[in-house]
Amino acid sequence: MVAQTPRRMTFRTRLVLVFVLLIALTAGLSYFLANLFVDRAFEDFAVRNVRVEDLIILRGIAQYYREHGSMDGLPEALEQTGRELPVLLLDPERRIVFASDPDLVGRRLGPSQLESGVTLRVEGEEIWTVLPGALSPWRGEVESRFLDSVNRGLIIAGAAVGLIGIVLGFVVWRQVTGPLRRLAAAAGRIAQGHLDERVLVTSRDELGTLAQSFNDMAESLEQSEAAKRQMIADISHELRTPITALRSGLEAMRDGLVEASQESFAGLHSKTLLTARLVEDLQQLALADAGRLSVRAARCDVRELLGMVEATVGVQLEDAGVRFELRVEEGVTDIDADRQRIEQVILNLLANAARYTPEGGSVWLSAEPIDGRAVRFSVCDTGPGLTTSDLHHAFDRFYRADKARAEGGGAGLGLAIAKALVEAHGGRIWAENRPQGGACFRFELPKTL
Repeated sequence: MVAQTPRRMTFRTRLVLVFVLLIALTAGLSYFLANLFVDRAFEDFAVRNVRVEDLIILRGIAQYYREHGSMDGLPEALEQTGRELPVLLLDPERRIVFASDPDLVGRRLGPSQLESGVTLRVEGEEIWTVLPGALSPWRGEVESRFLDSVNRGLIIAGAAVGLIGIVLGFVVWRQVTGPLRRLAAAAGRIAQGHLDERVLVTSRDELGTLAQSFNDMAESLEQSEAAKRQMIADISHELRTPITALRSGLEAMRDGLVEASQESFAGLHSKTLLTARLVEDLQQLALADAGRLSVRAARCDVRELLGMVEATVGVQLEDAGVRFELRVEEGVTDIDADRQRIEQVILNLLANAARYTPEGGSVWLSAEPIDGRAVRFSVCDTGPGLTTSDLHHAFDRFYRADKARAEGGGAGLGLAIAKALVEAHGGRIWAENRPQGGACFRFELPKTL
């Protein structure tokens, strides 16, 4: 059986391994440190408790030496006290001559083992040592039982902590992997085309944020799919109308039902131009979506450009009974832009304004400087204004504010193309209502690209 590498392991397996290792390391390290600190604390406690006994024994040894003139018989005298003295007495040869445990008598200790002892010089030469029994390399039965009980307690505590850690780890594992499994299942169903799939948001933590982001993504995909289907239907409808007219006209001429005159050819030609314009509009939007909409920027005289627009559409608007006005404020300078593209944007906005402005109304085109860094263009009218839905969807493709617009011959792409062209210049475009009534479409272009 081949062992799984970390990359091949599932997330649940890796999470369980991490919890197990973390619990084992924590329990082991806690036991080691607790055992070490308890051992040291026990020795320090024992040493503090026997210091008084050491002083008493030292005084007794000194008194014994003054009375007898030597150390001979000292071990026997200590044994005759009838008390269990928690000390070791070593002669000048570092041999134990007295201990509460008879088995230790006669053993010899090294220099390092006598560092904590209390030395006593006799006649300036002989060195006797009193060593606390707690510092002896051979612990007594009482000390051993105490430390064994402490170790058992530490082991039981470590096992309890490990068990609690496993339970808590299982709870955390369920809380983490449960939402992830639901997300994975929902993602699989979305991949199969069920774009209405959503997951339940049960928390406000990172997993809850992830679930909410997933739902937002799914909703966006569903809306995009609906918009795509609607766009395909709209394109089919817009192309079907002129193509059907062309087909019907040609079949009527072929069957002799309609005379092939200059007027009939002109009608068919207009339908062909309409179809070609629609295809061109769709191509521009496709290029904009792909980020390939070409913009040939050059120095553009704003005043001259707006003057040519006025000459192009001013007369047409006046003939339709709509008053046209051009306003260019002081401070408007040249900008870096594609002249033809910007002219197309302005013409699209003017065509949209003219469609909704009743006879006797007004349409005006204006330009003003913005902080010396940009120029703002505005196309305003005295029409009925925009509804909340219009403001939100005005630049959507094939969007029509009402049935009258659909019957006016527009395909609903003019504003969408204007938005794409403005954004290709690094600008922004928006729509708003005038307080006095009517609508305004505005866009800003930076002075330099």
